[in-house]
Amino acid sequence: MPEIEAYLPAARTALAQFGLPETEPHPIGKSENVVFRADAPDDTTWALRLHRPGYHALPALESDRKLTAHLSANGLLVPTGRRTISGAWYAQVATPDPEATRLAGMTLWHPGQTLESLIGKDRGLATWPWFERTGALLAELHNATANWTPPQGFTRHRLDEDGLVGETPFWGRFWEASALTPEERRILVEARDLVTARLPPLTDPLILIHADAHPANVLVSGERLGLIDFDDCAWGWPVFDMAVSLWSASSEPRFPELLARFLAGYAQRRALPAEVHAQLRLFLLMRTLMLIGWSDARPDLAGANWKAGLIAKALKGIGELNLT
Repeated sequence: MPEIEAYLPAARTALAQFGLPETEPHPIGKSENVVFRADAPDDTTWALRLHRPGYHALPALESDRKLTAHLSANGLLVPTGRRTISGAWYAQVATPDPEATRLAGMTLWHPGQTLESLIGKDRGLATWPWFERTGALLAELHNATANWTPPQGFTRHRLDEDGLVGETPFWGRFWEASALTPEERRILVEARDLVTARLPPLTDPLILIHADAHPANVLVSGERLGLIDFDDCAWGWPVFDMAVSLWSASSEPRFPELLARFLAGYAQRRALPAEVHAQLRLFLLMRTLMLIGWSDARPDLAGANWKAGLIAKALKGIGELNLT
């Protein structure tokens, strides 16, 4: 990808289409999406996102807006969108990518900081109240989506058996990642077979989940917690959402105690799924497998040394799942 400054002309074009022609975009971050801050004349602040090419088509992005509008109406702190001057949720703008264009969207910028920026890599005792509150936050999300009938035309991908470990899983064929050795591929084929065998007996219905609620996507805004970045939201099992939130802490020596706090927070707002501990072992392994595929496809974002830690975590997850 070009450097973020190369996207400034695209950002200025997008802001004009969203009715802010005099507003100068401020670069914030570039990963798969390119993000700018826009300070509007009415003293509101917006996040302008140039969405990664080839990930979501326009109907899926518009469905994201419908979901977050529903969640906001139910009291959750989530991104809410701004329409273009023509009334659309997204604008297509020319960019310096090989694909030549990206879809641009704007969401209201809530003040605060992410949980990751607040606690860093620490998962010690002082952070456990945050994980308890995150558990409660996910329960509120799941309550709001489980009782919602999406409008006609709503479309998001499915993280069911096919979407996780089928022939064309949403995050790619992780067991064929290019960086793997033959032995590592054998390990991941075993992991895929193990997950494939454990998913069909699950009886919990699929609901709309965030699917990427790790600490960098949990917003601490004053006394409230919220969720940002619904790019990966999908139909999925609620415990997969929990696993994503907990994954960064799952190798900690005192993880069982942290997990107990998280589940206590969830149970304050919503009944825990049946066999939640067994499901968490399954989905923590699945999250590791997904990250292997993600990292292999994005070495510039994952860093040069991503593989050893993830393969070790996959082996640990396989062992724990085989014991149950």
